[in-house]
Amino acid sequence: MPIYIPGKRDHRNRRVGATKRSAVAVLSLTAMVDMFTVLAVFLLQNYATTNQILYLPEKVELPQASAVKELKPSNVVIVSKDGIFLNETKIVPYLEVKEASDWKINPLVDGVKKLIKDGEEEKKKLSSRIKQAVNEARKNEPEVEEIDKFRKMTIQADQMIDFLTVKKVMYTVTEAGVIEINFAVLKKEDKEKLKESL
Repeated sequence: MPIYIPGKRDHRNRRVGATKRSAVAVLSLTAMVDMFTVLAVFLLQNYATTNQILYLPEKVELPQASAVKELKPSNVVIVSKDGIFLNETKIVPYLEVKEASDWKINPLVDGVKKLIKDGEEEKKKLSSRIKQAVNEARKNEPEVEEIDKFRKMTIQADQMIDFLTVKKVMYTVTEAGVIEINFAVLKKEDKEKLKESL
């Protein structure tokens, strides 16, 4: 037996005196605005960005590390079984580097030197010098010497690549004029944090 709202009924069991609902509905915008505010705050807090956006090739599996730092903008060398890449441009095949007795990879040296030369020219341009002067004028603190981004290198090495090949790449980029080398890794999640989240 169905349950009906109390009131007078006709022979078809419809409420007597009931009219159709009005076509105009009143929306409660306050609740919707509150919901979107909470959603926006949630998304902003969970959206982690860094200055460095790295292209991760499908065939490269980065090693995992528990202690990681945020990467700064720099050029990227990818070391994979497909070859050695400089900023996504293939420089030399992997097996050629692995089997070579010489530690210096000449095509990579040429590519890195060209990037450094282009970076130096850009730095000397008037517009960048004006920007630098304005930034220094705004700072009232002692100037800390920052390494130029074209003198930094991020190495993305597949975890299955032998260490000697990675050392050859590191030796080559430092010989070409790179001052700072960083490795791209994936952050290893702590087991304790995983247990706490469960």
